[in-house]
Amino acid sequence: MARAKTFSLGDNYDGILSDLVKNGRFGTETEAVRAGIRMLADYEIKMQALRNDIMAADAEIEAGLGKEYANGADLLQDVMNEG
Repeated sequence: MARAKTFSLGDNYDGILSDLVKNGRFGTETEAVRAGIRMLADYEIKMQALRNDIMAADAEIEAGLGKEYANGADLLQDVMNEG
């Protein structure tokens, strides 16, 4: 069972939270905070996936599997041809 949390958001964020409920975007302040935490968790998951992709690409480059381009236009042309 979840336990209650007590924290202070500060005047600016507290006002935003109140407005979200007052304007009907959320039924309660708790719902709004949960939505914010879900968004943050989703963001963190996407960032970790991006970091993993970058590490994999770096490993491919280190292994000599990268492709060199003479200029940005050649890279763009190659990317456009993939789709």
